[in-house]
Amino acid sequence: MDHTYSSLRRGSPRHGALLRRVLAIVTMAAPIPVSGQLVDRGIFVLYSGGEEVGREEFTIQRVGTGDAQVTLATGTLTLRDGRTMETIMHLVGTTMVLNTYEVSVSGSDTLTIRVIRAGNRLRTRTVAPWGEELREYPARAPTVIFDEGVAHHYFILEALLETYGAEARIHAVVPLAEMEESQTRSDVGAETIEVGGERVETTRIRLSSGGESRVAWFDGSGRLVRVAWAARGFEALRLP
Repeated sequence: MDHTYSSLRRGSPRHGALLRRVLAIVTMAAPIPVSGQLVDRGIFVLYSGGEEVGREEFTIQRVGTGDAQVTLATGTLTLRDGRTMETIMHLVGTTMVLNTYEVSVSGSDTLTIRVIRAGNRLRTRTVAPWGEELREYPARAPTVIFDEGVAHHYFILEALLETYGAEARIHAVVPLAEMEESQTRSDVGAETIEVGGERVETTRIRLSSGGESRVAWFDGSGRLVRVAWAARGFEALRLP
């Protein structure tokens, strides 16, 4: 079973409980501190079809070195339709191998999706008002989570291309959109864009899959400043 289930758009618990649950899973293998080196922190303004739909606040932290390195990426999306999304991703090693991921969306209904790596598979568990669903995806190297409507997940792109090479095929899983796809780098180049009213020199990385493309822009310090997924009408611009 390597395909996704029916369309799901709503979710569940608050961030504190979510963080504690995922850290509990992580620390079963190796205890890690909640705090560590701050890799990045910021806010994206989110757009759909050119209209502002919400904001995303994120934090990326890292502890340890070498194979013991742990990276935690957390985000809170506050959407104008009244929903709030909470995400947390746990990556291990210098190559940032995906270990666990959880997304919950609160609103009129509740939904939680948990993803746990088990060898060369990703096992997902969806909890919704109508019941539970279990599913598995292959975990090819490199495998990433690029969840629908979430911008900060693309921070990993520069590191992946440096580790696996420019021609590496990236296996992307999108839990909220119930899809997976194999993506290849189709373009890397310099581009000057506007961020917060200022002109910024960036590196543009474009991924392609089945005629669609996703694009991420990084500034001179390696910070992710813009994301676009044209096929979904999604764009995220970082606040200065």
